[in-house]
Amino acid sequence: MTNPIPARISDDGRTATWNPALTRAAHVILRVRGVEGGTEERRSMNSGRARVRDGERIEAVVPAE
Repeated sequence: MTNPIPARISDDGRTATWNPALTRAAHVILRVRGVEGGTEERRSMNSGRARVRDGERIEAVVPAE
């Protein structure tokens, strides 16, 4: 399993920001906890920021391989 990128996650967990230069990957994987409590992984561009829907929470940002 790949180690998470150091990311700044907001207090409510809905937004995350990170330095995209920390990985050469074009995409990252967001580990998101949903409203019902289950977790899922979502692929996102390595733009340095991400946001999820109301009630969801970003737990980690991991480089996609």
